Amino acid sequence: MIFATLGTQKFQFLRMLKMIDELVSDGTIEEPVVAQIGYTDYKTDNYKCLSIIPEQEFQKYVAEASVIITHSGSGALFSSIKQGKKIIAVARLKKYNEMVDDHQTELVKKLTSEGYIIDGTASLREAWNQLDSFTPRKYDFLNTIVEVISNWIDNDLI
Repeated sequence: MIFATLGTQKFQFLRMLKMIDELVSDGTIEEPVVAQIGYTDYKTDNYKCLSIIPEQEFQKYVAEASVIITHSGSGALFSSIKQGKKIIAVARLKKYNEMVDDHQTELVKKLTSEGYIIDGTASLREAWNQLDSFTPRKYDFLNTIVEVISNWIDNDLI
């Protein structure tokens, strides 16, 4: 099962859902898809759409999914990274009125460059085609904390 999530922003995010729909329609995505679409108004016969779901149900879908396709919210990204999932992130963009600014692109670029996720912002199809050869970097909480503290010390931030 593929789990797609748009989070709970009150902005529409039709672009991501349409890209998923296209990949399901043409047979590129063969597994069933469940999408948590938040406040986005979207109807499709190609996959199951849920609006807002409780956290426990959200975590169940993440745990069961073979691939996560997500907006680039930190909560959705990090809960999926911690579970070692293959993740495609599609940043919400200001130019499409999906967000007030483009801050999600910075998070996607950083996590992509570090090997945790695949960036699907420009093309979900291109990102999908990378999945077979992609092994996500394992999340190591302790080393991450050490890196943050070292950066603070090295840069006199404390």
